[in-house]
This record gives sequence, structure tokens and C-alpha cells, in this order.
Amino acid sequence: MTVPGRNTPSPFVLSEALGFLPIAGLRRWLGHRDPEEARAIGARWGRRVAALGGRVTDLSRINMSLAFPDQSVAFRERLLVDAFTKLGMGIAELALLQGPHSESVIDAVRLEGEEHLVRGEDSGQGALVVTAHFGSWDLYAAAISRRYPLTVVHRGFGNERVTEMMTRVRLAGGGDLEEIRMGPRAVPALLGALRRGRYCVLLMDQNARAQEGVFVPFFSRPACTRSAPAVVAMRRKVPVYPVFGHREGLGGRHVVEIGRPLTIDEVAKDAPVAVFDAAVQSNVARMTSAIEEAIRTHPDQWIWSQRRWKTQPMDERPAAASPPYPSRDSLLRRVRHRLRA
Repeated sequence: MTVPGRNTPSPFVLSEALGFLPIAGLRRWLGHRDPEEARAIGARWGRRVAALGGRVTDLSRINMSLAFPDQSVAFRERLLVDAFTKLGMGIAELALLQGPHSESVIDAVRLEGEEHLVRGEDSGQGALVVTAHFGSWDLYAAAISRRYPLTVVHRGFGNERVTEMMTRVRLAGGGDLEEIRMGPRAVPALLGALRRGRYCVLLMDQNARAQEGVFVPFFSRPACTRSAPAVVAMRRKVPVYPVFGHREGLGGRHVVEIGRPLTIDEVAKDAPVAVFDAAVQSNVARMTSAIEEAIRTHPDQWIWSQRRWKTQPMDERPAAASPPYPSRDSLLRRVRHRLRA
């Protein structure tokens, strides 16, 4: 991106480049260390972040209190430390994937439940994979794509250089992996991938805007969740697999569990709108329930710092009620938005 008529980068591109420098340096430094040592460093940093506090830990505490209101503060504090410890180890493994130890890191990922899969390339219809920001999901994508044609649908990051780096991480395994960026062309690209018999990965644990999704229960609270994947599954009649991985203990071994296909309610093409909408809601709820079950089983594997319940059902929330999360408005954020424009 350049300013018309000049060869100098825009201020926003310069800010992105400067913001990426420490990330790139950290990646190179960790990526060439012994894997066990790198994970230990990541774990130690994760524990420090949990102890020091800040925006991400504040958000995590809010989400943990929303998800586990009946648990003690001591339980949630232990969970916070465990989750950030695992997150730090996962970040270290992303660096290792781009270094000389990438093979050993990928080889430590074991797939279970492959007998549930119908080979998409054989059936000609493809399949949807429902998962979340759970465990070392980018590592799992790199490992799975060595055995199956994988297409990952993702949102990307605010910094394009970070997005490009994460693409290289997923491709580090040398497997058959494609990416689709969320946006106006995402659904046509997804349908094309399904027609080619690919397994299309959807991370469905993020908040959606009201116009993008429907409200379904998530830890007994209404969470706005994207409905397009359910519509695609219904229209294309493709299988939907819940797939979640987790770390075994505090070492480098991971297990990725491929579940049985979810039951997807179908409706006739000429069904009334109300019937279709009810089926969409039921299917989104079923997909979200699979994510909740995985988190309840391994709560220390989920990224707790996202604003999952940000979009609120206005017909159920009094106008005077406070949103579940603090405002993100700040001078730095306003400047960044101005530079983007």
C-alpha cells in the first residue's frame, strides 16, 4: 500500500511494520531453540502474563465468571494460570514450526477418530469441520493437512504481517492446505472448496454481529454465532464433524479427536421461512454445543480472552444494563482507525 504519486509507505503500513518487528524477532529466537526449552520459555511467559494482569487477563476473568458462575474464585484463578501456560507453550510451538524442529513438532500430533470420516474427495461433496480457538489449532491444521485436503476459513488479524506469518505457520507442514479469508467472497469460495471434496475448517467460537448470526445458548448464555455454516450444511447436505485437539499434560504431545458427524436438521426447499429459520437455529445450537462440550472437558485449552458474548439480544437486555465487557475505546485505537481510513 502506497500513497498515490509517492514511493513512501502509508503511516498505517509503517505502524504495522513496526508492530511486527518484535513478533518476528521473537519467532526467530524461539524457533531455533530446543523444543523442550522453547515450550518451557513459553509456559513461563504465560504464567507471567497471568500474574501481571492486563486487558487479556481481565477479559479472561470476565469470561470465566460468565461460563463458570458456580465455581470458586480460586478455581477460576487456577484455570487462568493453566490456560495462559498452555497458550504460551502453543505460541512457542508456532515459532518452532518455522524452524529446524518443525518435523518433530508436527509428528507429536496424533489423530483419533479417523474412522468417522467419509473421504470428501471420494464422495465429491466435501465436509465441514467445526472447531474453535482451542489447543494449538494452527499446529493441528498443519498436521491434518498432511493427510486430508484442508481449507481453513479465518478472520485474519488486524496486522496483515501477522496474518501472513500465521499463513506460513499453517503451511509449514507441507500439506494440502488452503485458506479462505472471511468477507463477501467467503461463502462462494467455501462452496467451491466443498465441490472439490475438501474438508473446510470453521472456527465458530467467535462473537458475530447480529446481522451475521443467531443467538444460541453457550454456557447457558445467549451468544450470537454465525449462521452461514449451518445454512451451507443444510443446502449442500454435507457432513459436519466436530474436531478438537488438546495438549497431553505439559509436554509436546497433542491429540486431535475427530467426532462423529453432527445431526443436521434439513428442510425442504419450499419450506416456510419460519421453519427454515428454526432449523438454522437448531443446527447452530448443535454446533455451538459441541464447542462448549470440548471446553468443559478441557477448559485450560480455550482462548478465554475473546469477547464471545459481546453482541447482546437487545429484546432481552434492558437498555440501562451494562455490556459484559469494558469499552475498547482509546486514543491509540482511534488513531489506528484513522490511519486505516
